[in-house]
This record gives sequence, structure tokens and C-alpha cells, in this order.
Amino acid sequence: MSEIGFSAGVTTVRASASPRTLARCGACAVLWTIGGLLLGLCLAITLPNLVGDRSLTVMSGSMDPTLRVGDVVIVNQISPLDAKIGDVVTFRDPSNPTRLVTHRVRDIKISNGVVRFVTKGDANTSVEHWKIPTNGTIGRVAYHVPGIGYALFWIRGRFGRLLLVVIPALLLGAYELWRIWRPSREELEVPEEATADAVT
Repeated sequence: MSEIGFSAGVTTVRASASPRTLARCGACAVLWTIGGLLLGLCLAITLPNLVGDRSLTVMSGSMDPTLRVGDVVIVNQISPLDAKIGDVVTFRDPSNPTRLVTHRVRDIKISNGVVRFVTKGDANTSVEHWKIPTNGTIGRVAYHVPGIGYALFWIRGRFGRLLLVVIPALLLGAYELWRIWRPSREELEVPEEATADAVT
């Protein structure tokens, strides 16, 4: 139905929302929702780095099903004295110090300024024995984001970084072209006498 407004000698007629307008509004709502979710994920992963925490990508299935390959874990830095049995902690692999391992604590013993840990992956049959000075630091998993690690791994590559620049630039250019060339919404103005005849 049309809305009819009276002004001095001129009647302005505005058409009700068309299906095209409704579709555009629906598409905008979907895009805003997706954008909000992506922004939330990005903040959940990047903000902890600003306060000294770390985000790490799970590369093996040793903690399955608690942590799966491709998950991102957010790790808080803690004193080994604050760790408890049952915590999932991140530490240097005793057999390869260049590699980080994230497994569950099974046992803790403290003696002579050293904390000795026994850890095990939930999906593993073997355990690790390792130690760290009481004044050292280890990581403790605060939370994890499922599956996002694949995207982070891809984005960190050269092609991914390039697309992060190119795609927003293309989208911005397309939006500007659409804004310039879209038809303007002009109000239809008709003489008051013609509208009065139509209403009566």
C-alpha cells in the first residue's frame, strides 16, 4: 500500500518497500552477522596476545577429542607451582626442546627448587616425564577455538596475506561504484487535485 502525505499544494507519494529492497536488507543483515562472528573470533584469538598470552595451533591428534587438529588454544603463562593435576599445559618437548607440546598433567612433584611433571595426551598411551625450575614458566590452556587454526595457517602464508589486502580493496571499490551508479530514490510528486480525485 502507498503512503500519501499532503503538503502545500503538492502531494508526495512514497511506495512501500519493494521485494528488492527487502532482499537487500536481508543480505545486509546476513553480512553483518557473519562479519560480527568473524570479528568475535579474531578478537578471541588476537586480544590475549596483547596481555602476554599466546595462541597456538594444534598440529596433532594426541589430545583428541578434547583438542582436535586445527583448533587454536589460548595459553596463559603461569608459574609451574600454580599447575594442578588435570590441567592442560603447554611445555617444551623433553626430547626436542624446539617443539611445544600441549598435554594433560597426570602427576606433580616438587623438590629442591624443581617441579617434576608427568603429562599425557588424552589419546596417547605413553607419558612424558619432564622438569622445570620453580621460578620458570609454563603455559596453561585457558580456552580453545575449534577449527580456526586452518584459516590462520593459510592466512599467515604469502598468498593469504596478499588476499587480505586485495579482497577488502576490491569490496570497497565495488561498494563505491555501486553507491555512485545506483539509481537515486526520487519522490514522485503529483498535483494535489489529481491525488484528491484518486482518493475520493
